[in-house]
Amino acid sequence: EILKNENQINAYNGKAISNDKNLEIKSDKFIYLKDSDLLKSSGNGEALINSEKITIKFDDALFDPKNQNIKASGNVEVYQIDNSLIIQSDEILYDQKKNIISSSKTTKLEDNKGNIHFVDSFVFEIEKDLIKVQNLIAKDNQSNTYKTSIAFLNVKSGKIFGKDIKIELNNSSGSNQNTYRLKGNSVKIDGDYSEITKGIFTTCQKRESCPPWAFTAKNIKHDKKKQEISYDDAFLKIYDVPVAYFPKFFHPD
Repeated sequence: EILKNENQINAYNGKAISNDKNLEIKSDKFIYLKDSDLLKSSGNGEALINSEKITIKFDDALFDPKNQNIKASGNVEVYQIDNSLIIQSDEILYDQKKNIISSSKTTKLEDNKGNIHFVDSFVFEIEKDLIKVQNLIAKDNQSNTYKTSIAFLNVKSGKIFGKDIKIELNNSSGSNQNTYRLKGNSVKIDGDYSEITKGIFTTCQKRESCPPWAFTAKNIKHDKKKQEISYDDAFLKIYDVPVAYFPKFFHPD
């Protein structure tokens, strides 16, 4: 449908393909604005980036060929054909020049191992297989909860590196008396294995002052398969006063 007065072309139930054939877009409706050289898409949208094997699904999108970017909104879902991570957000921006997908909206990231991550914002550097996120709240397949201010997720390996980590372990005993929790300066998560630097562990209930007892250590390692927490250079503190030192120490999680 060609509208001469508006210098506009409308198309329905079709496909748009970039000149280099790297980008393919399907949608219920396209509106091409000739004066501004912008392509609007609405309804059951899907963009395939062939070179990266990335699919972006959306309700609405704006394609800017001049600046080489795509802004997609409404039930956005991003996934790579070769990987198992799905990104869900209300809005994303794909910068074709930098090969980066980003969002400043609350986003859900989910892998095929049952790990779910919620973040305030993210930047996905596609060539590096790296996602940088702000304010991560994650729950793994054992219902352990992880919170970090800044984290890096490797899409291929699944490894996570985080800063200012807080972990609440799932209390399988069902008791409300104890909360099994760790916190530290940083964390490295690799599958069922987590390593925390300059960490603290306690099962005391949360309170404004220091816990009645806690273990502090240079390194704390949590092995979910062995269900074990181990320490390097550990101190047992009673009301923040060191009362015992252990070069090596471990206990069940």
